Amino acid sequence: MKKLIVFLMCVFAVTSAMAAEPTCNGGSTITANNGTTFCKSNKSMNWWSAFTWCESQNRKLADFTTMCPDVSQIAEGAAGQCSNLQNVGSFCVWSSLASGKGYAFSVCSDGAVYDKDRTASNYLNALCE
Repeated sequence: MKKLIVFLMCVFAVTSAMAAEPTCNGGSTITANNGTTFCKSNKSMNWWSAFTWCESQNRKLADFTTMCPDVSQIAEGAAGQCSNLQNVGSFCVWSSLASGKGYAFSVCSDGAVYDKDRTASNYLNALCE
């Protein structure tokens, strides 16, 4: 009986550890210029859905400072501002950083940073760390 209990505990521990491992199902892996890897959703979505999608991958919506560690002051729409994500694909993605009532910061693959309405869903993808 003790062996069965120990066996079941081991199975539970392994299953729990496997379930907590990050995935990128329905997305693609992006490697930033500094070597950080992210998971970008294949579909566009609003800001709240991006949080949920990242959680479903056992990840979290990317923090702006992780996405763009070289940005100390945001200049909206300035190409090349986020050099870490510049030219590593073709996308515009949400960050977890809210920027005022109803808005959040996003980054596009030209390195430009934008302040977008959190309900926008027509071209912004989730970016998870």
